[in-house]
Amino acid sequence: MKKNTVKQLLESDDLLVGISELSKVTGVSPRQIRYWEQKGYIHSTGEKSGNRKFKLPMVVKVEMIKHFLDEGYTLTAAVEKAKERQENVHHAKLLLRDIFKGIQNIDNRYTVIRLDDFINQEGFYLIRDNETNQATYQLIEEVEITDDLLKKWFEPKEK
Repeated sequence: MKKNTVKQLLESDDLLVGISELSKVTGVSPRQIRYWEQKGYIHSTGEKSGNRKFKLPMVVKVEMIKHFLDEGYTLTAAVEKAKERQENVHHAKLLLRDIFKGIQNIDNRYTVIRLDDFINQEGFYLIRDNETNQATYQLIEEVEITDDLLKKWFEPKEK
């Protein structure tokens, strides 16, 4: 299996779900899905057989619309908020695709994300202590991230 097969599948048009699967995954009735499609809020692939198939971004959009409806927004507002959120996620994905260099789980306690190739800085690390739910960041040259180093970063600062 190629390294980026899952990424390629998610970004391709090959991943399709039918309306019944979409309904099960999102908790939105097929009737509502058809209504939203009729209103132009979501789009299916237009299969010749008449069976609606939805690409992954539409699955996500249906889930977001439902989330905002559940929070009390009108359908129009929920659709607009879902659109904004999808655009924001798209822009974040473009940014992170270029700077994301890796992720580590150390001692089942720390999650370390390495970001790099910034114009003005190298070696940016985002770190989360999963036991204390604290997060920090470090700007350092590439070093081996060890348990001892992480504990030092999370030591309380003297006031």
